[in-house]
Amino acid sequence: MRAVAVGQAELKLFWRNRTALFNSLLMPLLLVPVLIAVDASGVPLVIGLVGFALLMAVYYNLVTTFVARREELVLKRLRVGELTDPEILVGAALPSVVIALGQMVLYCLVVAVVTGVDLPSRPWFLLLGVLGGVAIFVLLAAASSAFTRTVEMAQITSLPILMACLFGSGMMFPLSNLPDILAKILQYLPLTPVLQLLNAAWADGPVIKPLTVMAVWIVLGTYAVQKWFRWDPRR
Repeated sequence: MRAVAVGQAELKLFWRNRTALFNSLLMPLLLVPVLIAVDASGVPLVIGLVGFALLMAVYYNLVTTFVARREELVLKRLRVGELTDPEILVGAALPSVVIALGQMVLYCLVVAVVTGVDLPSRPWFLLLGVLGGVAIFVLLAAASSAFTRTVEMAQITSLPILMACLFGSGMMFPLSNLPDILAKILQYLPLTPVLQLLNAAWADGPVIKPLTVMAVWIVLGTYAVQKWFRWDPRR
């Protein structure tokens, strides 16, 4: 409940942030023509929009949020109270996560109506993919904030993960179109196992390896946050 209280306060700040609103609410809509241009329809369009929501609404927004609250001494003040470190981080992440989940549901419904895509035959993989993706990118955002001095610098420090996931995870084009060696390497990007699990909700496909890779990323992300996350301003 204490984390929810932090999240409610963070939500008020979120609605006042025009950049965060644009990244969360409008950027995925701008991706639709791009996905359509590369022959993404139905299930691929749904998967692409879910992946993009994870990258922008969760990862990028949270990098800027963690940095902003750190530099404003908000994290430091919260930490001297009764809140635990996980409660602070979860509370700060809550608005972005809730908005991203709402986006995913809305976009899936719109695509389903427009394209007539069927419901997933194995919805549990859809749920696992979304929840695992949220966990991974919340942790990566917290870890990335440690190397981000200012909110403005978030555009640079988040770029490697954003670009690698956007163009190398299979969201824009199938990995099968790439050379085998490169495709095998790109399967270990943080977004790739998420998209593979989402695809497995509609079609037969590998699930053990994506689940394993996703679990490894969660463990690595947790370790990175524990080791490098900064609570004090970088001045």
